Amino acid sequence: MKTIRLPWSKSITNRDFVLAALTSWQTVLEWILISDDTKHMMNALNDIWIKVEQSWIKAIIDWWVEKFKGEDKELYIGQSWTCMRFLTAMIILNKVWSITLTGEERLLQRPMWDLFDSLKQIWVNLETNWNFPPVKVTPSELKTNKVKMNGTSSSQFFTALLQIAPVLENWLEIEVIWELVSKPYIDLTINELRKFWCIVENDNYKYFKVLPQRYKPVNLLVEWDASALSYIVCFIALHGGEIKIENIWSNSKQWDYRFLDEMKIFWVEYESDWESTIVRGVGITSPLISLLQGKGNRVDLSRYRDYSVDFESMPDVSMSFMIMSIFLPWKTHITWLQTLNLKECLRIDAMRDELRKIWVEVDGDEKSIIIGELDISKYRHSCEGRNLWNGQNPIQIETYNDHRIAMCFGVLNTIIGWLNILNPWCVAKTYPNFWEDLEKLKRI
Repeated sequence: MKTIRLPWSKSITNRDFVLAALTSWQTVLEWILISDDTKHMMNALNDIWIKVEQSWIKAIIDWWVEKFKGEDKELYIGQSWTCMRFLTAMIILNKVWSITLTGEERLLQRPMWDLFDSLKQIWVNLETNWNFPPVKVTPSELKTNKVKMNGTSSSQFFTALLQIAPVLENWLEIEVIWELVSKPYIDLTINELRKFWCIVENDNYKYFKVLPQRYKPVNLLVEWDASALSYIVCFIALHGGEIKIENIWSNSKQWDYRFLDEMKIFWVEYESDWESTIVRGVGITSPLISLLQGKGNRVDLSRYRDYSVDFESMPDVSMSFMIMSIFLPWKTHITWLQTLNLKECLRIDAMRDELRKIWVEVDGDEKSIIIGELDISKYRHSCEGRNLWNGQNPIQIETYNDHRIAMCFGVLNTIIGWLNILNPWCVAKTYPNFWEDLEKLKRI
């Protein structure tokens, strides 16, 4: 049986970097992800005199409480949204000098009002571009220990506060206004705090309370990336076969592992133990694949007419499901996507525009997307006119510097074969070896 290993989790790696920096001594993290986002986090921590020694997939982090120096700093964090949110909260602990966080153009277009507002409620001195980065934090005397924060925009705003809450002088209570999105990511955060011996009181995702505590240094293994799993699963669903993923198991707090259950509609099966997961697929066909491969349908998908699926708990892998939806013979309605247009690009809009380039009927709004059938007549006509069969004049897929768009259409291109993925190396944000792993999958 062929095997593959997933990259380690960017989300967990960056959470653990922050928590390690807040401990009372030295922490060792192993199996860390080395990617653009985690490099920005390591560089930012080093810039504020938190010593991070990194060797391959291992990092040693020294605590920072007495390492402040009297020098203002500007930290450039590229396009790392996790760095921007986590560090904005973390640097309010500094009592000596001002710190400014800035990054790439797209990062500065992503609103952070809810986090800014919550910090102002505890009397943090902030200078911002209204509700957008860059953000400058100057030493502040924190006063109020109760905050209210809108739960509908980003769970990572809550993560940012929860991570610093144990080291505040007084307890912190966060009241959630409206419904909290992406609750599994809050569970993930609370689980990481527990690994460092700190406890969060969670009152049904309506209130969070954290008492003053001390993070304890640990030797910790970072988990694999469940979001990356989606691309492997989509490949197996399209082409069929069997693969063993060596570093993924079912008891993880990462909700994206449940993507496997959503993929049962494409006749994907899996089994898992405490060490690995085996994924099997028979391969699917549709009018598009029949044209490309000369095969008839292997399975009857007609019972899934007007299929609807909710991706509120795992929005990052919703785009993987979008590329699979074009192989269903009826409209697929993917809902609860209201956070997607706040990410690396306007993801709903981007997926709509790029799918339309390959003759897929797409509609939607700011919270959902409806993906219909491929227009076979337009497909035939365009293939003949562009000589796509001979690899000439490939269709240009814009990635918007978004790693997930690049990876989704990269998997799709293993079936279509005539897409040109622009700026493919943006995958380095979370999955630097994606294209190499995709080649391995082709050899299964």
